[in-house]
Amino acid sequence: MKNKLAFWLITCILSIFVIYILVISIVMPVMTKTALPKVVINAPVVKEKSGKGKTENPNPKEEPIPDSLVAKSSKDGLKDIFELRKKENWLQSRFELASEDSMYLVLDLTHNSAVIEMKGIVLHECKVIKSEVSNSITMFQNETLLNWMAEPFTVKRVDSTIPKISFIEKIAPKDTIEANKVEVEPKMPELEDVFIVMDFDRNLRLVIQQNEKPTEKGQKVISDLRWKYQLAEIRRTVQSLTKFNRQPSMPQITIVLPKSDATILYKSLPVNIKMILKM
Repeated sequence: MKNKLAFWLITCILSIFVIYILVISIVMPVMTKTALPKVVINAPVVKEKSGKGKTENPNPKEEPIPDSLVAKSSKDGLKDIFELRKKENWLQSRFELASEDSMYLVLDLTHNSAVIEMKGIVLHECKVIKSEVSNSITMFQNETLLNWMAEPFTVKRVDSTIPKISFIEKIAPKDTIEANKVEVEPKMPELEDVFIVMDFDRNLRLVIQQNEKPTEKGQKVISDLRWKYQLAEIRRTVQSLTKFNRQPSMPQITIVLPKSDATILYKSLPVNIKMILKM
């Protein structure tokens, strides 16, 4: 009788513990998910037309819907309007960055390309071999996504397995005789294995990986950087277990590039990287 009572008592305790873990790790992240952060957009100043009492529409998004879209079914028409507004935000962001004197990144997941531009001119284009977008982004195919992508993203923190700037050390000869003895020029350093994590504003994380298989040394460096972020996620999970309050996960985009392109992209872009996203 005592053994049976102890069995059921232990079973109940374990069941409650398992339910608690499931609630924290599965139910809570879903129930406490937060919509994508909003962008505060300043409306243009309303100007009066000369000789007329009419004013310009400060919000072009409120213009009448074209007849071609009205003629379609409601579902198809709304989808076309959504795509047109995404394109409008995309062009407006490119125009904004093209007016600045700095390079920026254009990440176009619809055409699988990552482009370095300056003043609207393409400086280098990288072919995205593979890309993954977290569900926390793809699930918002509505006004929330449009608002989230309304302006360029600005980087807040960057971690990488390669340095931003590489130096080649060369000891200058003392005289002409010693200079003549130097027959071999210092070699350029080999391309190191690339793994980059960029955290942007509005809670966006971009992970850049290389397509080539890393060396044994490079794999260790990449694993250490991965473990750094996995450890941070473990801390968040432990905190949620103790305080019963889990923070929403960070929306993440992962792209795979050739090693050479990933290296060029990281080293050529400025420290305060700005990015336009199209998807």
